Amino acid sequence: MKIEFTRSGGFANIPMTVTLDTASMPAAAAKELEAAIKAADFFNLPSSVGGGTRVRDAQEYAITATTPERRHSVVISDPVPPAVQPLVDHLVRAARAARTTAG
Repeated sequence: MKIEFTRSGGFANIPMTVTLDTASMPAAAAKELEAAIKAADFFNLPSSVGGGTRVRDAQEYAITATTPERRHSVVISDPVPPAVQPLVDHLVRAARAARTTAG
C-alpha cells in the first residue's frame, strides 16, 4: 500500500509531506500503518472529514491511500474526528521522521 500525506495550515503554515510504501518498510512498521488505516476505516471515509467547528490556526491533512485494488483520497480538517486521529498522528510522526532523516 502506498500512502501520500500532506499537512498544511496551522500558525506558520509550513507544509509537511511524506510518501510511504508498505512494500519498502520494515514488516512491523508496515503492519502498524496498515492497522491504522483499517482502524480509521479509511477506504469508507467520505472525501472530506472533520472541520465541524471553526478552529484558529486549523490544520488540514490530505491523505491518499493506493492499493492494487483501489485508490482513495480524504481531506481531514481540524478538529480531527477521534476515529481518525490515531491515523493522522501516525502520519505526522512519519512525516517528522522523514524530515529529520532528509535534513
